[in-house]
Amino acid sequence: MNESRRTSAPRELEGKVCLVTGGAQGIGLATTKALALRGARVHAAEISPGHVKTGAEYLQAAGLGDRVVFHRVDVTDRNAYEQCVIDVHTAEGRLDVLVNNAAFTQWRDVADMSVEDAQLSMRTGYDAMVYGVKAVLPLMQAASGGTIVNMGSAAGVVFVKGPSAAYAAAKAAINAYTQILAAELAPSPVHVLLVRPGTVVDTDFFGRHVPSQRMPRITDFLPVSSPEQIADAIVHGIIKRRAIVDTPGYLPAMYRAYAMAPTAFRNLAALGGNARRNYATPVGSGRAQASRRPAATPSPARGLGFRLMNTIAPAPWAGAVMRTAMVPLDTLLQGRSRGRLSVGRALGVASLLLTTTGAQTGRPRPTPLFYVEYDGGYAVVGSNFGLEHHPGWTANLLKTPTATVSLMSQEVPVTARLLDGPECEQVWHKILATLSTGYQTYSARSGRHLRIFHLQPTGPTR
Repeated sequence: MNESRRTSAPRELEGKVCLVTGGAQGIGLATTKALALRGARVHAAEISPGHVKTGAEYLQAAGLGDRVVFHRVDVTDRNAYEQCVIDVHTAEGRLDVLVNNAAFTQWRDVADMSVEDAQLSMRTGYDAMVYGVKAVLPLMQAASGGTIVNMGSAAGVVFVKGPSAAYAAAKAAINAYTQILAAELAPSPVHVLLVRPGTVVDTDFFGRHVPSQRMPRITDFLPVSSPEQIADAIVHGIIKRRAIVDTPGYLPAMYRAYAMAPTAFRNLAALGGNARRNYATPVGSGRAQASRRPAATPSPARGLGFRLMNTIAPAPWAGAVMRTAMVPLDTLLQGRSRGRLSVGRALGVASLLLTTTGAQTGRPRPTPLFYVEYDGGYAVVGSNFGLEHHPGWTANLLKTPTATVSLMSQEVPVTARLLDGPECEQVWHKILATLSTGYQTYSARSGRHLRIFHLQPTGPTR
């Protein structure tokens, strides 16, 4: 990075002093750089001499060498970590931001992981965080301000097969500790920020320590983050004094889905086996993207979504989970990807995003839907997960039949037609055979005739 780029960056942290643990690699190095770019003086604590060397060379080449100081520190050694905090404060006269980022990242099944490695996961993540907080908190309170950033993880909120149990336990402990610490310090000028990333690619986490195949198959179809994106989110959270930063943005919806039905969510995550994507590669690289393009139409005989729908549709809780968690998540995914990413398609179910015109508001209303191909277009059914009333999007189409379908990165203008008579029965049987027999349960539960629409493309795709 040249000097002109450095000087053109926002300088919101000018004059601030920061300490980042694990600050010479992966998310830590990206955070060190992001803080320095915004004017901070950054001290990076790192256990590996090799990473200290390569991190220093990287930042020197970026024109930031004069803003960053590296320290060889083992954060699991309480005395060493506390001394590092003291040294930084003594040298700079202040310490405004502490980022507890260090982690031990070996992922193995419980039966295959030694007691020592399991303990090291907790010592590097949770115990070291406590050391850092206890060392820096009195300094920040005396200075009437400061920010403590603790790195949690989605793995510490959603417990599915794949992540190391010890790693997830450490992140769960960080999650709980940080939120209670924030509540205790809420009246004070000391700001506490919890950062919970999802899947982060192009780091040593997957490159050296964790096989990509430890991830569940569904993550191949969900958004991922780069270290730089996480670093930017951290800096934004510091500046805006956010309490919690979850990135990518679909994570809160995923947390809600898991909280409502953890067993069903774990079963969902287990479908399809292990991930096939190489998470050691950067966002957008050819190898990383190769396995992410699903078929447009699933095979009914092997569709995971078909089997899942048939299994959970009769359960009374299934509709509530879908409405309150999965639909918002799918709307977000499909909206941001123009229909390229979706929860349904990850499970082998043909999915689209239908944008109608609100019958009452006149505003665009996006709705994720499963579909079957029919007569050159798409057939969709207004199940509303078995509720007594018709879904709003069907009323929208009855009033304004023109709409837009987002599918596989394309936007298709369509005109909707409500099906009836023998044609409706024909499409209904196709829906049951292709999507799920669970729609029969929804129909019986609702006590109404489910509306089925044919969406006919009417113009060029965009």
